[in-house]
This record gives sequence, C-alpha cells and structure tokens, in this order.
Amino acid sequence: MTTQTGSSSAEIAIAPAISEADARIERRLCELGACDSAAIWGAQDELSSAIAKAGMHFEGRAYPVCLRPLAIDGDLANQLSATAEGVVKLLDVAAELYCCNDEVQELFPAYKRLARWTTRLPENRPITRICRLDGLFGSDGYYKILETNTEGPGGVIQNGLAAKVWSQIPNPLIDGLSLDVGKQPFARDPNCFVRELVSAYHAATGRELRTAVVANFRGRYTNEVDWMVNGLRDAGVKAELLDITEMKRTSNGFVGPDGEVIQLVYNKLDVRDMIESEVCTNYLDACAAREVVSINPWIAQWVLSDKATLAIFSDDRFRSNFNEEQIEFIARHFPWTRLVREGATTDPERRRIELITYIRENKANLVLKPSNATRGEHVLVGRLTTSEVWEKHIGRATRTPYVVQEYVRPGEVTALHQPSRSLKKMAYGIDCYVFGGRLAGFQSRASFDAVMNVGRSGILLPVAVAGA
Repeated sequence: MTTQTGSSSAEIAIAPAISEADARIERRLCELGACDSAAIWGAQDELSSAIAKAGMHFEGRAYPVCLRPLAIDGDLANQLSATAEGVVKLLDVAAELYCCNDEVQELFPAYKRLARWTTRLPENRPITRICRLDGLFGSDGYYKILETNTEGPGGVIQNGLAAKVWSQIPNPLIDGLSLDVGKQPFARDPNCFVRELVSAYHAATGRELRTAVVANFRGRYTNEVDWMVNGLRDAGVKAELLDITEMKRTSNGFVGPDGEVIQLVYNKLDVRDMIESEVCTNYLDACAAREVVSINPWIAQWVLSDKATLAIFSDDRFRSNFNEEQIEFIARHFPWTRLVREGATTDPERRRIELITYIRENKANLVLKPSNATRGEHVLVGRLTTSEVWEKHIGRATRTPYVVQEYVRPGEVTALHQPSRSLKKMAYGIDCYVFGGRLAGFQSRASFDAVMNVGRSGILLPVAVAGA
C-alpha cells in the first residue's frame, strides 16, 4: 500500500458528498436530460471527436471520456493528495518487510523463486516511482485504497491530456461553475510522466538521461507507448519501444539491437507472462543488478502490485512494524484484507476467527479477488454472487493465490451512456496517480459493473477541482 504518512490533512474525515459543485452538476444533467438532451449529447459528441483527434485511444478503441465531470473541492483534493503520498511511503515499508520477514513472504507464494530479483531494492526512495492507487470512499467517510497498481498503470499520460481536452469543450453541465483541471500536474504539464522518468534516472545515477527504452513483452499492453516514446524524444532522449528479448547484457553495458547502451527502461508489460519464461532471465538480472535503471523495480512490479500487499497493512501480525501514526493511517485508508488460506486470523473488529468459515458466513460483506490478476479478472462481490458460486470460489481461492477483502460500497453518479444515448446511474470510484512520491493527478471511473475497469466497458469522468 514510513516514518511519516503525509500532512495532517490526510487525517480529516472526508464528507460523503464530493462537493456542492458536483451535486449541482448531477441536478443539471438530469434536468437537461429531460428537457434539452440535444445540448448535452451534442457536447458529448464534440468531446469524443476531440479526444479521438488528439490521438487518444484504449487499445485501438475509443477512449471513453464522459462529458460529465467529477467535481471535488479543494480540501478533498488536498486530502486525497496527502493520503496517496502517504500510501507510497508505506509501500517502501512493505518492500523492506518483504525482504526480511518470512511471514510477509508467505503472503506471496507465486513469487518465492523470484527473490533474486525482487529483494534487490534500489537505494533511492520512493521505491515505486510510478503508480495509480485505486480507491472508493468508505461508509466512515474516509478514502479507501483497494489496489496499488505499481506495475505499469494505464492512463499516466492520456488521462492528463483528456482532462485538458475536456476543459476546452463548451459544456452546458458546468455553466456558472468554477472548475479547474490544472491543479493536477499531469493535466497542467503533458510531459509530467516523462519528466519523472528523467528525474528518476538522475536521482539514481546523478547523470543526464540520454537513452531509454519502453520495454514490452510479447506485444501486450502497448497503450500509451507511442506517447511515452515520443515524449522522451521531445525531451532530447534517444528512445524506442523494444521487446525485452531484443536487449542484452554485454561487457559494455546493457544494450539494444544497435549496440548502444540503454540507460533506463520503463516496463510496460505483463509481469505474469515473465514468471515461467527463461528468455526473460537476462533482462531481469540486468534490471535487478542496476546495470540499467528500471522503472519500476521488480519488487514493485510483482510484490507491491499484488493485492496481498494490503494484507501486510491490515493484518495484526505485522502491526509492530508500524508506528502509532502509521497504524492510525492504515486503519482509516486500508480495508481489511487477508490472503485466503485455512487457519486462524482476526476479523475487521480484531476478533479471532477461522478464516474460511468467516468467508463462508459473511458473503455480503466481502469480495474475493485473485491476488495478482488485472482488469478485474475473476473478482467476485459477495452480495452480488450466488451462494453456490461463492462456495465454489472459496475452494478455488484456497488452491490459487486469492485475497478476501472487506466490501466497500461505491458511490453513484448519473453519467452519459453513449451506446444507448441515455443517462444512467453508475457506480464510481476515484484513483490517484503518484509520480516520484507526489500526486500527479486523478481519474474517476464509472461503470454498471461493481468491478470498475475501462477494459470492462467502464467510462472515465474527468476530475476537476471546484472553486479553484
């Protein structure tokens, strides 16, 4: 999911209402939908056209940006920023615990044989230079972190660009409102992501970055790669996209097909593909040995991105590794999470339980998730799942790494559903991008599905700060 958790603003309870401005947008959308739907759909079409013209897409499909924004007030923006930055500091603690604590390592059985790569931590902090923290607001009003996305999250460039394009489209939903996307660094500066790569290299070596590669494997997860390569080139860096098998270790350094030394790699790939592949060994070794600066390092790519990381923070067995300030921070911002396996543990109220029995008897309050899957694969929300299916997945979860997590009910917004050209109620969340330990920006996803993901027909709501 340190010695500090961020500013005291992270300790303030978040009100259930996002902002008064957002409530006004909600009302206006419903009013216009009833009496002047042509106005909002015309503006939505103009936005969609502008997004496509700017070159944004999701793996070849339209980038699903909604005209309706999520408007948050300045205090909430500051609280989310402090929380996100505090979580990244805690991820450093989790990484260090993984390297020295056998019980922590047992939470990640799929990575046991990868220790030669995962336990070689870089000297600089934060360890995780690029991440997206996905979350929802809990019933207690606090922002809850559900996933850490420290491997190579989507939207690091396009969401900032999308927010900027959205702000330039005439929008009947925000007439008379003062909304600003420019408070988010990645919306204000389209090169924010590239600047972080350059900064990370300088922090690690003290030298100027001259050569970089966006590293891919088997052609998977290429979205935004063109933006990344072109952004690096615009910054004066010789950059290209290469499959990891096209790079090799030599006596002169880590080199590409042309023999030129590669100084930095950004991993845009699925690390699950690499676990059993012998062709990856040289690449993994070179990154772990810091023959090339790897963003993010392997501890982040595998361990910290795994959903079992949240169990480090919420399990009483590891409580003594955190100070009182951190313990309070964890209680506010991390839902109860456990690796699914037989045996005793504690429930969200810290009472002793037998875990499998607890999962079986508390279906309505729990979610089952594969610990290292992406895009919501095989996630089951207990209250939306039949008892028969739930029981079947409990058995599966004891044989394959799964986590069980406390259910956090998402909020709802009205949004424009383009396929049906109608207004629909959707569940939504808000995610925080963090570059180099500092907040870079927000995204909000909305969906009919309780598992919100753009890869599963979700949409994106631009996030703007009200009253800025």
